[in-house]
Amino acid sequence: MKILIGKKNTIKAKRKNMAYKIYFDVNVLLDLTLLRKNHADIETVIKEVERGSIKGFVCGATIHTLSYFLIKQYDIKNTKQILLNLLSFISVVDITKEDIQKALFTDFKDIEDAIQVQTALTFKMDYFLTSDMQLMKASSETLPIINASAFLKNIAVN
Repeated sequence: MKILIGKKNTIKAKRKNMAYKIYFDVNVLLDLTLLRKNHADIETVIKEVERGSIKGFVCGATIHTLSYFLIKQYDIKNTKQILLNLLSFISVVDITKEDIQKALFTDFKDIEDAIQVQTALTFKMDYFLTSDMQLMKASSETLPIINASAFLKNIAVN
């Protein structure tokens, strides 16, 4: 399962015509939309989601949290446009009460992180992208929790 970066910097999945399923933590979307320091790698991943070679997912709470922070930086019109743009190529998935309860019984110190990780596990994501160094410590074979740069390195052949 190798991913090749082509001449136009595009990722071509070699997974029997299956795209990687990526769950985006709210902080990587904030990095992207607020143009924080590591937004370039996230932008590369997002471009591949737009092209369809990778499938991107968030939960409804991510959109809510993202809107809370975006409205502080942008006006309502621009915030809505950013969210609508993201939702044009990122799918929204949500979990059940039982999954939330399962998340609350984990050892995570951050409840929001626990719920997002549980969402990614429930929907069998291939990767969980974050820029939260603490959250990356919870990475496992079942759900690799990595930053966008590591994701691009893990799936790319130069």
